[in-house]
Parts: sequence; C-alpha cells; structure tokens
Amino acid sequence: MTDIVVDSNLIAAIAIPLPYSDAAQKLIAEWKKAGFVIGGPVLWEYEFTTVLRRAQYHGLLTMEQMARALQRVSILNIQSLLPSDGLHRSALGWAERLKQSRAYDAQYMALAEELNAEFWTSDKRLANGARSLGINWVHWVGEG
Repeated sequence: MTDIVVDSNLIAAIAIPLPYSDAAQKLIAEWKKAGFVIGGPVLWEYEFTTVLRRAQYHGLLTMEQMARALQRVSILNIQSLLPSDGLHRSALGWAERLKQSRAYDAQYMALAEELNAEFWTSDKRLANGARSLGINWVHWVGEG
C-alpha cells in the first residue's frame, strides 16, 4: 500500500541539485524512517529519465553522474503503479478541474486520490491550484 505519492521532479531533486533538493531529501528521509511506502504512477520513471537526459544534454550531468543518480533513486524502492482505465478517466477529470491542457500532473493526483494518499509535488502552482479547489492532501515540497 502506497502512503505517499510523489512527482518525478521531487524524485529528481534527490539525484541532481535543484533549488528544493534539501527539502526533498529531508522529506524522503523522514518518510523512509517512518516506514511510509512512496509511490507514483509508472509515468514517474519516464519523466525522471527525461529530467536526467535533459540535464546531461545541457552539460549539467555526465553519463557517470546519471548512472549514480539512477542508483540513488533505485535504492529508495519507489513503487511504480500501473494505470487503469478508471485512473485515466480520473486523471482527465483532474486535468479539467485544474484547467490543464495536459494530464501528466493529473495522473499523480488521480493515483493519490485512488490510494487515499498524500501527494507531494515540486510544482507550487499545481499545489496552489489543488488548494484552490479545497484539496488538502496535495502538498508542495517547500511546506515540508
């Protein structure tokens, strides 16, 4: 059972230096110490790999650093959960409520809702958008 859903950029902060890396590392360490299970839609893996490649393409990471980043994240044992038709429908509904043209962020929201889990994101705008809808289980990494 997944207790906390996280987005790929929050996970990326564990592997590469980002403005919110310290906060993300602290949160994940606390969750792991408390025995929480961390997960996300399988989409997080593809998005995380893209973040690494983009950083390498722009000269911010070497191939060796990318390999180490993958290893660091791998030991966190983040669950990758497969979607269902119902989850996709829920994501489309979330994207509409959040007035987003894409449903990537909404996949995380739909999964957290389905699992009755908290959702932590590095996207302050997404967290604020959820709050404006009265959603209290979506959190921005800067809150931690």
